[in-house]
Amino acid sequence: MGTACGINELKSFQPSDWIDLIGILVNSLLAIWIVRTIQSKLTNKRVLKDHFINEIKEIRNDYKTCLNNLYTSQSVAKRVIPWFKLMYIKVDDLMKLINQKYAIDKKMLSPYQNELRELITENEDFIKQYETGKPITFSEDSKSQFIKFQQSYNHLFNDIIIRVNDSE
Repeated sequence: MGTACGINELKSFQPSDWIDLIGILVNSLLAIWIVRTIQSKLTNKRVLKDHFINEIKEIRNDYKTCLNNLYTSQSVAKRVIPWFKLMYIKVDDLMKLINQKYAIDKKMLSPYQNELRELITENEDFIKQYETGKPITFSEDSKSQFIKFQQSYNHLFNDIIIRVNDSE
């Protein structure tokens, strides 16, 4: 009896009722499509942000390792200059992309690209020991300069991470 009543109710639907029902179905399907599309775009944005953030963290760790190796006399001078060149390329490439995507100044890490390189390669200890092929031993004054540099500029990595994270 319940089935017969349901069929009778469907038969009594007016054309306007069918239009309303189809409208509800279309709106439901549209809503599902919109939610999936937006969710997909948000996921893609998050994945891209996470990628750039991880790249910045990796660069920060590379510089930290370099400074630690210099500070503990574990770096050979002839390997330092090529390392800085490779880091310049890596940082420059990443910062161009971050600039294009999030309008973050592509020169934010220039102290690490330029000032740190000059601080190390123009250092008297570095120059004197360049040809020896042995790990560089820096004076306490030089080590203090490295620490001051880090104190002054280490925040730049976090600044970039925050700006990437906060961007649309």
